[in-house]
Amino acid sequence: MSSAWFLARRLLFWRQTRRKLNRSAVLAVLGIAVGSAVLIMSLSILNGFESEVWDSLLRFEQQTVLLPRSPRADVKVVAEKLTTTGSKVQPYAERKLVVQSVEGYRLVTARIVADLSAHQEALGEAIIQDWPLSPSGNQVILGSMLADRLDLVPGDEVRLISPLDISLVNPKPPQVTAIVQAVYEFGMLDFDEAYLFTDFETAEQIVPRLSAYSGLTLDEQEVDAELLFTGMVDPADWDLRTWETDHSDLLTAMRMEKLGTTVVLFLIILVAAFNATSTMVMSVMEKYREIGILRSMGATRRFIKAVFLRQGLLIGLVGVGLGVGLGVAISWCQSVYPFIPGPAGIYSESGLPMDLRWWDVLIVLAGSLLISIGAAWYPARYAISIAPGQAVNYEK
Repeated sequence: MSSAWFLARRLLFWRQTRRKLNRSAVLAVLGIAVGSAVLIMSLSILNGFESEVWDSLLRFEQQTVLLPRSPRADVKVVAEKLTTTGSKVQPYAERKLVVQSVEGYRLVTARIVADLSAHQEALGEAIIQDWPLSPSGNQVILGSMLADRLDLVPGDEVRLISPLDISLVNPKPPQVTAIVQAVYEFGMLDFDEAYLFTDFETAEQIVPRLSAYSGLTLDEQEVDAELLFTGMVDPADWDLRTWETDHSDLLTAMRMEKLGTTVVLFLIILVAAFNATSTMVMSVMEKYREIGILRSMGATRRFIKAVFLRQGLLIGLVGVGLGVGLGVAISWCQSVYPFIPGPAGIYSESGLPMDLRWWDVLIVLAGSLLISIGAAWYPARYAISIAPGQAVNYEK
């Protein structure tokens, strides 16, 4: 151990009388430890919530969607072109429909897909109730909140009505009866209450011009828009959308929430650093004469400055080590062996979601250590300003 480190440790943690621990230094260490642990756990919770939202969106939304902009856009022709390139494309449509049961009715957005059974499998764990698949017949998949409001369970009959397709010839809105095939639940109000899924065979019975509202879904997670529009799709006739662009406001809000939480919780560490600054200033005042003796014996200003900067680094290393270790341990245990329950209806049944990311750990480590070293800057400047002759004759 170098002499600078030895003096930093002795001056910081031990008082001269009876070698008692410096309580102010211990409190500074505990403050940084608590701030680091809370910051790690808070970021892990935000990451876990963000991951759950993304997983729900990816199961519910299509990765990439091509929607027609003009009447010239031909869904069938473009689908054939994209199929020749190896792209997996499926027809897709959205339409406002009224779903009616014995208990009432609701206006919902119908997601119309090519194969309802395949889409049910894609929803995976989001399906909470289902009915044995039937090879024929009209079927729908409802959200849990929509099913609760209409008092429906798989196997019940509902009536689908298209109020937008009333004509002068037939003023009565077209309607069709369907069976509730399954019920899904994402824990998100916008999905569980406002959407249902059905197939083209069912929807075409009440929407005579369904092809005019259709688009194409692409299974690729990343699509090069320039390559897609070059010689394949006319950008004037088609609009390329992804789940990220459709939900950009939500994703931006989650990123801003994480940034704001990080800044606010770093303030806890900053407050603890102020305590460390006052502790080291008191240490300089207590060791005023000893510092003068060291200067008289040949210690340079650089050496004295290094001693007190190492004090700040020592506070940061001990505090951050304890805090990050505790935060990482709790976050990892919660992600592997969930023991903290989450609020019902918001998080998954496995408990409070926590996603530990090592990049966040490195940011907390680096930020906390920089704050700790910065806290030692003023005491170090104060220590090197002491005049040796005046300090040697100083009486406490």
